[in-house]
Amino acid sequence: MTLSYLKPPVEIDDNDPVSTTHSGGTPEGLAPGYVLPAGAGPATWFMQALFTMKARALDTNGQFSVVEQLAPRGFAAPAHTHSNTTEAFYVLDGEMDFAVGDTVYQGIVAGGFAYVPHSTRHEFRVISETAKFLLITTPGGFEKYFEALSSPATAYELPSTEHRQLTPDEVIAAKRLFGAMPTNDGTLFEPHEHAHGDDSHNHPHGDHDHDHDH
Repeated sequence: MTLSYLKPPVEIDDNDPVSTTHSGGTPEGLAPGYVLPAGAGPATWFMQALFTMKARALDTNGQFSVVEQLAPRGFAAPAHTHSNTTEAFYVLDGEMDFAVGDTVYQGIVAGGFAYVPHSTRHEFRVISETAKFLLITTPGGFEKYFEALSSPATAYELPSTEHRQLTPDEVIAAKRLFGAMPTNDGTLFEPHEHAHGDDSHNHPHGDHDHDHDH
């Protein structure tokens, strides 16, 4: 059970549609259309980021899912592939670096877009103070990876208090279940001028990639 930060907030079950209201006129047998206002959608804290589910697989007849992510500097996905999931990223605010295949793209700002075919090595990192971006996955379903490793957001903001602490076994089990496979070949990124300290707690795919069985 998570909160959708409407005014007032409403509770949404993990297996319910992300919207509490739907449009009419959708043909029978299809998930109905809907519109979410800003801030709406089940919100979770994933590592040090705020994730808001804008569309789950059940909302789109399994065709795709959309997760809005608000993340602090240093939030990063170490190099990995997805066996069956294609991903697209759209930057709404802030600045990010991406590596797709063997190519690095630096300083991607609002309006920037990245496409990652399935089975393709990729990684990203947030280099501004914060960044907000959309993750679109097809087919839908990979949002369940994040939900499996998240805790409900008790406020519509970045987590400022301790919340769920993941174990290596939890991360490994989720990766195996959802086909997220670390490449174990290091990073293509050069150190960034704003990087500081140990940002390992900000890695959405965990710091235990070396323990994953291929």
